[in-house]
Amino acid sequence: METKDRKKHRKKFYRKKNSGPKAEKKKKRHLQDLQLGDEEDARKRNPKAFAVQSAVRMARSFHRYKTEVKKTNKKHHIPVVDQTPLEPPPIVAVVTGPPKLERKLTEIRGPVTIVSGKKHRLAIIECVCDINMMIDLAKAADLVLMLIDASFGSEMETFEFLNICQVHGFPKSMGVLTHLDSFKHNKQLKKTSD
Repeated sequence: METKDRKKHRKKFYRKKNSGPKAEKKKKRHLQDLQLGDEEDARKRNPKAFAVQSAVRMARSFHRYKTEVKKTNKKHHIPVVDQTPLEPPPIVAVVTGPPKLERKLTEIRGPVTIVSGKKHRLAIIECVCDINMMIDLAKAADLVLMLIDASFGSEMETFEFLNICQVHGFPKSMGVLTHLDSFKHNKQLKKTSD
């Protein structure tokens, strides 16, 4: 009986060492194999296993990355200050016509600004028969009021100003007939209008 018991005791299963310097070296080696170097080798050996599994998930991650990049770029760029004025500039109306049309205002030189609403202003400027002034006002004008003597008809100055306006960006223009009160009969008025 003793021999059988001895045989039982002799049959021991192999146990791995869990402590000691050799066991620690093996653990370190195993951890190094699990790290990135091993994953890169696996990607090289089998690229299909590491390919994109879901196109939708890939698109979402791509768009998420894009928005993150935009947000970081916004932080880097200096915001541009809005320098538009609180009140818009006035609408420039130019009054032009030949001399002796009684369009002059008494004792006022330069532009006259009229407040027409909460945020609307009108600047009225008289244009004298000077070519330099005509050119400057044709560039700046938003609206041109051309005074025409009804008894005489349109004169050379009116056509000059029209030609200058065509060259320098044609503004909105209106013809205004004056001296209509000098006509006593309607027949005369019809003849001059024709």
